[in-house]
Amino acid sequence: MVAAVGATSGGVGVLALVTAPGVTRVDELAYDTTFVTAWWWLAYALVPVAAVVAWRVRAGYLTYVAVGAALVVPHVAVAALVVARYRWSGWSDGLEVFAFLHPLGLFAVAVVVLVVTGVVDALRRRRRTDLRQPA
Repeated sequence: MVAAVGATSGGVGVLALVTAPGVTRVDELAYDTTFVTAWWWLAYALVPVAAVVAWRVRAGYLTYVAVGAALVVPHVAVAALVVARYRWSGWSDGLEVFAFLHPLGLFAVAVVVLVVTGVVDALRRRRRTDLRQPA
């Protein structure tokens, strides 16, 4: 399950990198630099899907942590590649490091969603256990 989440998350990152055109000439004096496309934002849609999958398999807390890492780590690598692409192309101005805000935001969203899901799952399990015990 964790491997599937990581592979899907990495696939979204690869899709965003592969579909980026790089440096393109707009007119005689202007260029456009795009080293990652908007497909990258699809990673945020994977967070609730991963939380539901972790919930359905009745995962423990460590599995929730592993799922969160599998979601975020590929996008840290994508951000590093975006920064490297800017520097290799010669169009680096220092602002490309803001690419790391994407995985940072993804991390924050994943933590909130996975913690809430884990707490609700733990409360649900506790309630079922309490209902089975005789009074």
